[in-house]
Amino acid sequence: MNDDKLSLLHRYLDGAITPEELGQLENLLRSSADARATLRSLATIDAKWQQIVADDAIGTPTKRESVSRITKRPIPLWLTLSALAASLIFGAFGWFRTPEQQAAQVERGIARVIRVEGQSSVGKDGIVASGTELYPGDELVMPKGLIELAFRETGVHVIATAPLKLMLDSDQRVSLLEGQVKLVVPPQGVGFVVDTAQRKFVDLGTSFVVSASASGSEVLVLDGEISVSAHHDTPADLMHEGDFARFDQKGDLKSQGQLEDDLTRAIPELSLLSTNPGAGSLQGMILGYDGSNEIENHVPWKDFIARGLSPLIQSGFRDRDCLEAFKQGKQLSFRGIAGAFHQFPEHAGLTPYALEGGWVKWYHGRVVPPRSGRYRFWGYADNHLLVAIDGKPVFEGSRRNSSFKELGIPRSNNPAYPCLVASAGFARSDWIDLEHEPVQLDVMFGEISGNGTTGLLLVEREGEQYEETFWGQPKWPIFLTAKPSVEESAEFERLLNHLEPRIMGAFSVSEEAIWKVADEATPE
Repeated sequence: MNDDKLSLLHRYLDGAITPEELGQLENLLRSSADARATLRSLATIDAKWQQIVADDAIGTPTKRESVSRITKRPIPLWLTLSALAASLIFGAFGWFRTPEQQAAQVERGIARVIRVEGQSSVGKDGIVASGTELYPGDELVMPKGLIELAFRETGVHVIATAPLKLMLDSDQRVSLLEGQVKLVVPPQGVGFVVDTAQRKFVDLGTSFVVSASASGSEVLVLDGEISVSAHHDTPADLMHEGDFARFDQKGDLKSQGQLEDDLTRAIPELSLLSTNPGAGSLQGMILGYDGSNEIENHVPWKDFIARGLSPLIQSGFRDRDCLEAFKQGKQLSFRGIAGAFHQFPEHAGLTPYALEGGWVKWYHGRVVPPRSGRYRFWGYADNHLLVAIDGKPVFEGSRRNSSFKELGIPRSNNPAYPCLVASAGFARSDWIDLEHEPVQLDVMFGEISGNGTTGLLLVEREGEQYEETFWGQPKWPIFLTAKPSVEESAEFERLLNHLEPRIMGAFSVSEEAIWKVADEATPE
């Protein structure tokens, strides 16, 4: 950046900028990412220096050491000041406008509706459509559907889903009374606030989702960071990428265990049986312990069953001696891994079994990919999820306490794509090169302890175009090895209708993406 531009930034911070220079500065910041970054850096230094001077004057510490009640991490004071400074910088352009410019802004509104799916209204009689201008004090109401809008000055992009009651307080703040909003905040929007009855969520350069209802509010950070505080004067908490929090009506924070239990119970369970393998169906077995001495000294909620299956996996699924330690249920037919499995061991004939020892479904056989190409798996399970091709594990989408993680399988987590109850979002495998010919497939899915678990296993083919959800996640196909029946398709649709609006994952069901069992496949 040249000296003239740098001098312009310094004059703005010193309060010595002229109206003509202010216009130049606005154009510079809109066109130059380097200028925006430099101004934020200078504003941070300036804010830190002013705070140090103020603290010296009143004898207070220069750094807040309050520990986050959500993430148990301290928030440095400079970060709060940096966000405030950035917010003041980019908000200042509205304050320094001439009366004519301010009048034009009021006439245009602070935000503009981009898209509406469903019926939405503002005020008593105002019907909202694409292109509708929204003004400070407007309250959006929507019984069904979704609405997408963008704020003019800050560039904040919002997608909101019904049932919705959203108040636009200003170009830097909204109040969410009911519904769910996803926000993508560009650098000039840092400091944007979402208020709910329980908490105030302040953006620090990020993308995040806030939900509000009569029972409380929730927040999920997809990218970057936000600060969270009560409405009274209390220290703010810092939340990072992948963090999730839920507050009840009183504003009390629910524990992680409570959250996972609540979310798991809310996910629909596929009611169709999968214990009658048919012709061409990938077959499997369910494994558990019968309560004998194998788990007599087992520590509850510590992984025991995945460790017991380790010799099988490490042998490329050839050495089956370790299976002698397990009890087996009925023969299984692979119908996909999707949704909740609240009482699966009972349905699969494993009971009675030792709940504290957990259970695992193991499917195996030869399948043919739909076409030659590069594939990768997406998914997550609470607790165990593993896919192997030709004896080599290629995907691990397990929860953090699964022993499958000790196998060293390459994995990428994606908090920007939420999945079920996973704070890390969808797990993703590396790309795998495959021909349109049979390969050995092994899939393991299960639970560390107890009956219930959740899971989702999808597959992507490189070069394919997939429909996206309203919040941006591609709907990769559910991994299947047989065409779903009419009843199964209806079950998948019911699950999708639960997951997608709640930003808990999404998928598609595609016959073209089925990996057919080798005996019925006819490779070209």
